[in-house]
Amino acid sequence: MATTPSPNRATTTPDGTRSSLKVDLWLFIIMLVLALVGVGITQVEHAGGKLYWLFLVLVYAGISVARAWQGAKERGAPVWPMIRAQVFHWLGALVAINIVLYYESVDIASRGAAADYSLLILALSCYLAGVHFNWSYLLLGALLAVMAVGLGYLDQLSLYALVIPLAVLAVWVFARRKGT
Repeated sequence: MATTPSPNRATTTPDGTRSSLKVDLWLFIIMLVLALVGVGITQVEHAGGKLYWLFLVLVYAGISVARAWQGAKERGAPVWPMIRAQVFHWLGALVAINIVLYYESVDIASRGAAADYSLLILALSCYLAGVHFNWSYLLLGALLAVMAVGLGYLDQLSLYALVIPLAVLAVWVFARRKGT
């Protein structure tokens, strides 16, 4: 007799990793909220939230590395090759955002443009993390890219009117995935 997995139990994903869907969903929501906060800080903070984007890369990297570590241990796979790949991946994002912030500091890029570019770098990094490490980052990267494009064309209120429904849709898609 087949049973459906409990949402609190670990489920097997297509790439063979065992992952708690509930934990992944909450991490996704937290990461999305942190990005939305970053957009708000970028719009109201005179300095454009320079350090916030660096902080956000470190938070995203930490979550990604921790989940990769857990997944590798659950599969009985070697942990260090995955951790090394994750560290180099997120280090690239950190370096790229530092370059953009340097451009801002020497007036090559404006505050607003630097924030937009930083968000776009984070979006691309998340998207690629989704391709290589965990599918939920792919969805997060797509939402961050929509936010980055929206920052260029919309005012803050319009941006939230666009992004929040998309975020709700993404959470719904994530929850409906049920580990398959």
